[in-house]
Amino acid sequence: MKKIWSRLEGELTLKASAILESLNPGADELEVEALEEFIGQELPTDYRDFVVIHNGQSQESNPGFFEMFSLMPLDLVQESWSELEGLRDDAGEDETCPGDWLPFAEDGSGDMLCVELESGSISKYVSNDENEEIADSFESWLVDIHATIKNGEYNFDPASGFGIEPKGPDDHDDHDEEDDHGAEEEEENVVMDGGDDGDETAMTYNFTAKMIELYEDEEKIGSVPWGDIVRVRVSSYAGDPLISINLPDGSDHEEIEIPTSIANSNKFFKYLGKLKGWDKDAFKEALANTEKEGEIVVWG
Repeated sequence: MKKIWSRLEGELTLKASAILESLNPGADELEVEALEEFIGQELPTDYRDFVVIHNGQSQESNPGFFEMFSLMPLDLVQESWSELEGLRDDAGEDETCPGDWLPFAEDGSGDMLCVELESGSISKYVSNDENEEIADSFESWLVDIHATIKNGEYNFDPASGFGIEPKGPDDHDDHDEEDDHGAEEEEENVVMDGGDDGDETAMTYNFTAKMIELYEDEEKIGSVPWGDIVRVRVSSYAGDPLISINLPDGSDHEEIEIPTSIANSNKFFKYLGKLKGWDKDAFKEALANTEKEGEIVVWG
């Protein structure tokens, strides 16, 4: 573990120093043993070795770690374990994840990276979707991240909160977004149809790590950096929740209204969940109570 972390640390120092600056000091043995006693199992050796080097990332503000996920300190690991235990009690493992999956990283929207306590492999727990194994071990996960950075196959913007983002097949250094009006975007970008079937003009939204791009049919009409958002509200439109995003006075688009019924809305929620200080529980409650409560400010 020390060898691969030293190599990865070297790459991060050169190319993503903000991530290193956000890492907490290591946990002491008593903290590790307390977690093991709480979950009733020992931690895999490589993950245990890592948390005594760095106990997750600062939760006040961090640039993420990898693919929208931030590393959790052990107190949040324990809290998340308890939440998953509660979900399993209510819905069963088939609707959540196996009982020996210990979450260690989260993306702010309910998705987590977990280390499997028995095998040591790393899997992704995806709420409302299929879970996915992504590495044989915690150490091999770090090896993959190291290779991604060393080979230059990534994007990183410390202000986005998304960590190291591997490049998609159409994401090249010489790619000019303005020339193709968003026809080909990064693999993680999501285009959503915001118009009714009978509308002559369909509003679509392209979400990237840096901004929301607005389109009418295929014509780009503007873009909104996530950092410019000053308020997020939830209300009701035709019986479905509607998310209103406010921007500073004088902006080209001072308010954007996006219905939650659009396709792949869970991806939109992930990006909202990366806003600093986002309260995912308040957001979920607002979505469930729009008709009863009317308009609810959930952020800002």
